[in-house]
Amino acid sequence: MARTPLRADDPRRIGHYRLTARLGVGGMGVVYLGVGWDGSQVAVKLLRPELAGDQEFRRRFGREVAALVRVKGECTVRVIEADSQSPRPFLVTEYAEGPSLAEYVKTHKTVGPDMLYDLAIGLAEALTTIHAAGIMHRDLKPSNIILTRAGPKVIDFGIARRQDTPAMTKTGMVVGSLGFMAPEQISGHAGPAADIFAWGLTVGYAAAGQPPFGTGNAHAILYQIMYGAPDIAAVPELVRPMVAAALAKDPADRPTARQLLDRLTSLSPQPGGAGDAATQVFSSLTWQTGLDPGLPPVQAADAAAGPLPGADLGDGPQPAAAGGLLDVETMPSAAVPSFPAPAAAAPAGPAAPQRTPGTRGSRRVVTIAVSAIVLIAAIVTVVALTTHGL
Repeated sequence: MARTPLRADDPRRIGHYRLTARLGVGGMGVVYLGVGWDGSQVAVKLLRPELAGDQEFRRRFGREVAALVRVKGECTVRVIEADSQSPRPFLVTEYAEGPSLAEYVKTHKTVGPDMLYDLAIGLAEALTTIHAAGIMHRDLKPSNIILTRAGPKVIDFGIARRQDTPAMTKTGMVVGSLGFMAPEQISGHAGPAADIFAWGLTVGYAAAGQPPFGTGNAHAILYQIMYGAPDIAAVPELVRPMVAAALAKDPADRPTARQLLDRLTSLSPQPGGAGDAATQVFSSLTWQTGLDPGLPPVQAADAAAGPLPGADLGDGPQPAAAGGLLDVETMPSAAVPSFPAPAAAAPAGPAAPQRTPGTRGSRRVVTIAVSAIVLIAAIVTVVALTTHGL
């Protein structure tokens, strides 16, 4: 993850942590690389001043952080500290060293089949842990996945929330990232199954180098998510049935995170098969060689010693090769197009997202009158934010 120097107006210390660099900026704050008293590196997210003045936000932030502390898994980051009462509320997590999935795809174009399996099982393990703690992530996407040498780490729980509480965003706002949102998330009624849909989108993205519903026009992407068929032809046959099930339009038709994890471990192509494959697979030569062929592999003893120092809550800039996607942390639900179900004979909708040459599978092109596009564009505002948004 790219680091940039601190700016003149950046704080030099937050809580017990000395800040040494910027990791990214998101819609809800700035993420810094911090150093603890013992020299350990952490990621520190400092919330925006306007949010600091919102007392209701502070209360909900405190409740949600308390729930996030319960999330402790091999493939998730650990929340170290949070202060919702400070003049500028902040959240501290471990810092994970490595490229994001978005950065990896920018360099390597796609993720190889064996490494893709490791990624799929790691993300399933992460969601199993998150959901077991009563949390929904709500923004699983390539830029929120760090590929450490010990395995993938899911980061940025900034817009996560407890499953039994209302969303922390204001009324009429939709939370998520364009291209990695579930149909029900677009309509503002997401549950844990939306994370499963995002899992399918992310695995499909890693296999093909672009999201299953394409890139380009925001209205077309939203329409395709609601009614179109995903392009998952690039996903290896071993994993493809699970990706297809995860991308079911009806949340009730999707598997749970635990079901995904159990199915993936039972099909493990790695020596040793099921059981502890979720942790064994991350110290495999396949994962480490695919991540960085020029580095020697981490020994099993090193992996068993625990996760690498940290995992961040960073908001780095979205790599261009991630499909030119817009990250929509929050956008007014009134601004989201209300797409009627397409007629059986001739569905009408925005022009289909652009696809790069060489994409496998064919997609039906959905057209719409130019005047309708102009009208929708006039009433729809999509907030373009950087990756790792909280």
